[in-house]
Amino acid sequence: MFFRKKYSTVSLTLSEAKGRGLGDSSPVAQNDVIEIEGCLMEGRIARLTTSLRAKRSNLIAGVIFLLLVMPLVAGCTLQKERLTIYHAGSLAVPFSQLKAEFESTHSNVEVLCESGGSATMINKAITVAEAGETPPDIIASADYKLIPDRLYGDGYADWYIAFARNKMVLCYRDNAPASDEILNGTRTWYDVLRNAPVKYGHSKPDDDPCGYRTLMVIQLTQKYYYDEAAELGLVPDGDADGLYDALIPGSDHERGRIGGINETRRPSGSVEVVKSKSVELIASLQSGDLDYAFEYRSVAVQHGLNFIELGDVINLCQQGEISGTNITYEEFYQEASVQVMKEPGPPPTYKTESGEPIVYGITILKNAENKDLAVEFVELLLSGEGHNVMELNGQLFIEPLLCDYPENLPVPIKEVL
Repeated sequence: MFFRKKYSTVSLTLSEAKGRGLGDSSPVAQNDVIEIEGCLMEGRIARLTTSLRAKRSNLIAGVIFLLLVMPLVAGCTLQKERLTIYHAGSLAVPFSQLKAEFESTHSNVEVLCESGGSATMINKAITVAEAGETPPDIIASADYKLIPDRLYGDGYADWYIAFARNKMVLCYRDNAPASDEILNGTRTWYDVLRNAPVKYGHSKPDDDPCGYRTLMVIQLTQKYYYDEAAELGLVPDGDADGLYDALIPGSDHERGRIGGINETRRPSGSVEVVKSKSVELIASLQSGDLDYAFEYRSVAVQHGLNFIELGDVINLCQQGEISGTNITYEEFYQEASVQVMKEPGPPPTYKTESGEPIVYGITILKNAENKDLAVEFVELLLSGEGHNVMELNGQLFIEPLLCDYPENLPVPIKEVL
């Protein structure tokens, strides 16, 4: 036995005995030696057990700590900065391409794009800001005028850049009734919409500039081909007589909002269909639920839709003097106007929008959360690469770019203009 081989008898002094927990210094017998050494070993075992328990507790605590902390560390590492953009529905395709390009050069940035009717998106940005929530960083509108009209007064923005143009066209589904007659010139598009049993659609004028521009196109068609035809050297076309009331019936605040069948104005049974935004009409055309729809040319190009080009005097795109007249396209476009809801109220308030060439505008909100990233995105849009993206998607870039208050621009954007 280990203990007995090491010790046969043991004598301890008082101090040694006390040091080992004994009370006197008398000689210690062999059995006592075993008892003493057993006590010593038990002490060592107890201390070892306590040490192991402590180490195990520390290990468990360490594991728990890692389990709790690592997700937080990973989250901090992986969390991306967000750049938020509200834009016109007609910019969805080119902006998705610009988003991909921007994210490819900014690996720690996520670009969040939300699209809709320009008026709707601007109103949403204002509502979000008024609620104390984070507003978008960038707003891009299909009508540049909406930016100063709705964002300047309360200090949300103080500049815009007009960067692209567009034009109105009439899209049609495959095998739409009488579409071949329009294409071969035997019938006009407005004759078909008025006198054939078709469904034609447009967006809501209070939500989307394409909506109130549709109403302007129809007003201008009536003016050019009937009301003022003789003055412009044309033979008045009876199919354009009263065209606006026929295709878009109702009071000023009802027109273009209610849709449906109007047996008095359109005894042929044609149906007016109204959607909140113009891009919602695409699915209806593709499914065959809609025969014709007024859209921007860029939207038709981007989605591979069939479309009919409208004359320059009514497509809201041209500038300069109308051939054979002494008036400009801009002057003629201004003869069309639509009452558009500005505030829903109650009571609702309205603003008169007059016709003019279609021009897109962009701005960065003054309280943008990620202003530096917003500046970089606008720089990308205005660069040669952005120019190419817009043109390939059917939207002509404005050259030179136009800005109402260049002194308010961020310095990097000033250098681009």
